[in-house]
Amino acid sequence: MNPGYALFCLASLLLARPGPAPAQIAARVGSPVAWVKASADQRLRGPWSVFSEVEIRQSNAQLPAQTLGRLGLRWHLGRQFSLTTGYVLARNQVRTNPETTLPEHRFYQEMALADTSGPLRASHRLRAEERWLRPAPGAAFAFVPRLRYQLRLVVPLHRGGCLPVGSPYLLAADELFFGLGPRTRVLEENRLLLGLGYRSSPRTTLELAYLWQTQAAGAIGYEAARRQAVQVAVSW
Repeated sequence: MNPGYALFCLASLLLARPGPAPAQIAARVGSPVAWVKASADQRLRGPWSVFSEVEIRQSNAQLPAQTLGRLGLRWHLGRQFSLTTGYVLARNQVRTNPETTLPEHRFYQEMALADTSGPLRASHRLRAEERWLRPAPGAAFAFVPRLRYQLRLVVPLHRGGCLPVGSPYLLAADELFFGLGPRTRVLEENRLLLGLGYRSSPRTTLELAYLWQTQAAGAIGYEAARRQAVQVAVSW
C-alpha cells in the first residue's frame, strides 16, 4: 500500500465517526458490556465458500441485547475481492414487563475488497440488508432496508510488516449504517472499533477490541442511544 492511500484510509476512519468524543460522554453510557463473535469461512470446491457467524451482544441502560446467526454463500473473485449473499436470523430484546425477545429476518448482499500486503492493510465492505422486524410485541413485521459500509485497518506488529503465524497486530474499524426506508434516517448508526489481534494459525485469528456504538434519534422510531462494549472475536 502506498503512503498516500494509507493516509487517506486513516483520515476516512477518523472523520467518519460523528458526534462527541467517546471519553466526553462515556460516564453517561455506563460500563462496557460484552460482545462475543465467532465466524468461519469454509472453502468449498473452486472459488466458493460458506460463511457462518454467531454474535451475542449484551445490553446496557440505553440499548437492548441481541443475538444473531448469519449464513452466506461467498464467491471469491481472486484473493482480494469477494461477493457474498445470505440470510440472518436475529433475536432482539424488548424491555416490556416481563422482558421478551422478538425475531428479525434479514437477507443481505455483500461486496468486500481487501489489501493484504504492506505495513498498513485496508479492507472495505459494502453490505445491503433487507430486514423484516417487529418493533413491538404483537406488531406486524416492518420492512426496514439499510446499507452498511465498513473500513477496517490492520497494522502488523511483526518486523517488516508481515503477519506470520504467532504474530500480533493492531486493528481499527469504522462502520456506517445508512437507512433506506421512509421511516429511517439517512445516517442512523455508527460503530467505531479499536483493538489488538493475534494470528494463532494460518486461518485463525483472535481479537480483543473496544467498540463504541452510536444510534441516531429517529432510527426506526428509536431514541438517540450509545453503547460501549468489549468485543471478543474469533475467526477461522
